[in-house]
Amino acid sequence: MNKSYQGASFTGFEPAAGIELPLGRGIDTNCDNKDAGALAGSLDKLSQNGAPRAEIDAFKLWLAFIDHGDTKTDNHKFACLKSDKNGNARICEPGEAVFYVSDMGSTWGFSSSSEKKARLSAWKEKEPIKVSGGSCTANAKSVGDTKVSEGGRQLLATNLQRLLAAEQRNGTITKVFAASRNAERDRPPSEWAAEFIRKANMIINARCSN
Repeated sequence: MNKSYQGASFTGFEPAAGIELPLGRGIDTNCDNKDAGALAGSLDKLSQNGAPRAEIDAFKLWLAFIDHGDTKTDNHKFACLKSDKNGNARICEPGEAVFYVSDMGSTWGFSSSSEKKARLSAWKEKEPIKVSGGSCTANAKSVGDTKVSEGGRQLLATNLQRLLAAEQRNGTITKVFAASRNAERDRPPSEWAAEFIRKANMIINARCSN
């Protein structure tokens, strides 16, 4: 969550299941009246236009972590978090444009079959990162180049450590899985949280030389 929703206050630290809401004003990057962009192509363009490699690699690694599977173009969008009005148009302020996954319906154990989605056994089978001879790759779908830099690993690892600390303090990760109601279809939130922690530590403890 990045803003209040249906009367629920927003503090930036509230556990919530995924809700398909735009993060900000859509950006039409291809002049086709759409704010969506193909996953691999968009990441490649962002890299060519100077986006920090660490941020792109961390994003790829996070997609591998959650096992993001529904990678069609409409599920990946550009948005502006803060913009200024300029005549009849709006100008996005520097550093306020983001590329994000707008629909994560097929994650946490991807399956093309609706009744088999969000299964803990399927998610357990998939490791987010592979390290071979110091070289790291993200086990992510449709992202193009899957190589992950040490900077990208560190960026995601730092944020994962914050989540693990929050889990220790007040069970934040377990609460998120409880909010997602996965227990109605699969395993208890505590088991999902345990696998989340295992995967997080795999990334935290890895080292990438590339």
